Amino acid sequence: MDQIAAMRTFIKVVECQSFTRAAAQLGISVAMTSKLMQQLEESLSTRLLSRTTRQVNPTEAGQFYYQRSQALLAELEETHSQLTHNNQQPQGTLKLAVPMDFGYLHLAPALPRFRERFPELKLEIEYSDRRVALVEEGFDLALRIGNLPDSSLVARPLANMRLEVCASPGYLARHGTPQQPEDLKEHDCLIYTLTQPDWVMHRGDERQSVRPQGPLRANNGVALTRAACDDQGIILQPTFIVGEALREGKLVSLLPEWDKGEVGLYALYPHRRFVSAKVRCFIEFVQERYLAPHYWDNGTP
Repeated sequence: MDQIAAMRTFIKVVECQSFTRAAAQLGISVAMTSKLMQQLEESLSTRLLSRTTRQVNPTEAGQFYYQRSQALLAELEETHSQLTHNNQQPQGTLKLAVPMDFGYLHLAPALPRFRERFPELKLEIEYSDRRVALVEEGFDLALRIGNLPDSSLVARPLANMRLEVCASPGYLARHGTPQQPEDLKEHDCLIYTLTQPDWVMHRGDERQSVRPQGPLRANNGVALTRAACDDQGIILQPTFIVGEALREGKLVSLLPEWDKGEVGLYALYPHRRFVSAKVRCFIEFVQERYLAPHYWDNGTP
């Protein structure tokens, strides 16, 4: 039995709670997965997994072995990475999930530079706004925007992006320019459905909350921005989406004395003692790019 292969397989079975899903992610047969688990349990004279018709769960001994195996393999990977760092670029495949709009507008244009810097690293990217299950689906890393639910994942902040209330010059010419947040109640607002229903703004110690109403609701910020540029109404969106339209004059920022808040960009990855070289180099690239002064105001992808 290959001890390292057996440990890796055991970890994947525990994380996927399934021999079939673990085998698919590891690129081996279900029969080989089962054989390795049987050999591992026989070598330890201990039952590590409790099998049912629906899922596989670790026993108490299996949970202990899982935690220790994770630490040992992570340290082995980090040791290998450190020893080869000066002579070898990160290799393998980095599987990551990124939000649709951010990925299309900002990450995709930056990928040629990343690939030039790390030519030995392959990328497998899912552009989607769904919350992928990192461990169960075999992702190394996910980029997320906004508030994050509590989880066992590491959430590393990368950048902050302002929210802006804006509309096109054409819309404002026909309907007037709101002077106070409550004026928005009298305007056509284009509403993003994947966030809180109220638009909350601050000016010093003053706080105002407005529940916008309007003719269009959508779950895509780019589509709403396009509608706003076409004189359809007022939007509240982060600068990573509306920044270009603001710079080109297609949209105008409203209520400049009011702070509309911000959203954070985070890197999420499974909790490990060590972070793999391929994950670390991607996080460092993102930070280097998007923490640059004034990127979200004046920068371009």
